[in-house]
Amino acid sequence: MKDRIILSEGASLQLDNVKRKLRLSGQDDYIPLRIAFGRSLQTKAEAELPENQELPRNVKRKSLQLTTFEQSQGLLFKSLVSQRYKRKIEGDEYVDLLTKHIEHGLWLIGVETEKISGYDYISMISNVGNIKKGEEKPSHADTENSKDTSVIEVRIGKDKSTQNDVRYKINVANNPHFAIIGGSGSGKTHFLKHLLSETRTASRFDTHFIIFDYKDGDIANDAAFVEKTKAKVINVKVEPIPLNVFEGVSTLKEQKERASRIVEIVKNVEANIGKVQEENLYKAIINCYERYSPYPDFNLIREELLQISSKPDSLTSVLRPLIELNYFAQKDQPILKSWLGQTLVVDIHEIENKELVCFFVLNQIYQELRKLGQAPVNPDSKARQLRIVIVIDEAHYFLENSKRAKILEKMIREVRSTGGAVVLASQSPDDYDQSFNFLELIEFPIVLKSTPNSHKFLEQKFSISPNKAKDMLHELGKLQRGEAYVMSNGEPRLIELCK
Repeated sequence: MKDRIILSEGASLQLDNVKRKLRLSGQDDYIPLRIAFGRSLQTKAEAELPENQELPRNVKRKSLQLTTFEQSQGLLFKSLVSQRYKRKIEGDEYVDLLTKHIEHGLWLIGVETEKISGYDYISMISNVGNIKKGEEKPSHADTENSKDTSVIEVRIGKDKSTQNDVRYKINVANNPHFAIIGGSGSGKTHFLKHLLSETRTASRFDTHFIIFDYKDGDIANDAAFVEKTKAKVINVKVEPIPLNVFEGVSTLKEQKERASRIVEIVKNVEANIGKVQEENLYKAIINCYERYSPYPDFNLIREELLQISSKPDSLTSVLRPLIELNYFAQKDQPILKSWLGQTLVVDIHEIENKELVCFFVLNQIYQELRKLGQAPVNPDSKARQLRIVIVIDEAHYFLENSKRAKILEKMIREVRSTGGAVVLASQSPDDYDQSFNFLELIEFPIVLKSTPNSHKFLEQKFSISPNKAKDMLHELGKLQRGEAYVMSNGEPRLIELCK
């Protein structure tokens, strides 16, 4: 029989992280390992780890004597494992399953302690079994490990003619994406906050959201909304976004792929850089991966760019605010290990290069969703697990630029199957005139008071004739604050939106 628990490279790396998060630094390893084992059994789910874990090079695998872990309680641990699998487990299989659950638990704790740590976290998981039906789920459910496929039904408003409630089952739709359109003073922001609050409540806080407060900070400064949705506010002017876009790769192939992706984002979001700058940026990233283990940051990239070409150009101008104004975490600063278990309001209204910042964060979420793969679907209700709602305010800055729109369209098209929903909030239906590929992806159009010039959006999304679309076009300018045209029971209806 095996006499040692030997952890994988990923679990070995996570062990140190877990000890720090649980305030157990300096304690024997068997203590956090036993907590991790119990946490894995507690979930009653398969002890699975995320695929394609990205690790630094040369991680030393940690091991522990089985007797040290058991602390003279071997019979108890064998009983727990046997009970979990409903058969007698012993010998090498016992040690293998023990290790499997320890590693699964370490990963769970690493994800779950992003928002709550130390004694508070241990207290929370110790009470998981005591939660009564109808009570809010604990925050351990606020992670991408949750596989809740319940129907998420939200209140939209009341039909003006019938006074009947209008409700949407978001995650039953083929495309769970919204277009919320309205000019200044239309009530668009009030409804957007209602939609996010409803989604959080309806999902029992399993579904997270990230919203970029683009215009004036009124979402980030709404303390009641932040508290109700249990969101965290990141004011990028005051603190860096806890993201390093270069982190998470180890092999040369992965580094090249990451470098190419970063170059693609920069060149499509900031169209003023040319082929020479693209190639220089790619070389700088690859060189920095080689020189700075396990990954560089934007400061090091700029230094490398100046070595390649000492003359300032459009590329160094693009990167300047990211570096000098500290928009993203530097190499020695903490970063989020997962963006899917977070509910965030990212306040960017006072910074430069807003679109580039948004796309780097969006790409991180997009990549994490891709790694998780297809979201589970309830075979009866057809409801798909909704992991996260991504809100892009002032979306016209993305839609009106063909290169930005192309990247955004690809993300929106692909995240639907992986449990992501996108809300595009903009000022006019005209914002979609140059981006018709988006229209087929929008399941829920919400059109408030606005003054568009074209009726094409209305004709297509409300499935009405050109003449009716032209009539609606004129009516939009007459709407009162909080009124909107939506689709209800297969036809356009004028409703009073919830606030």
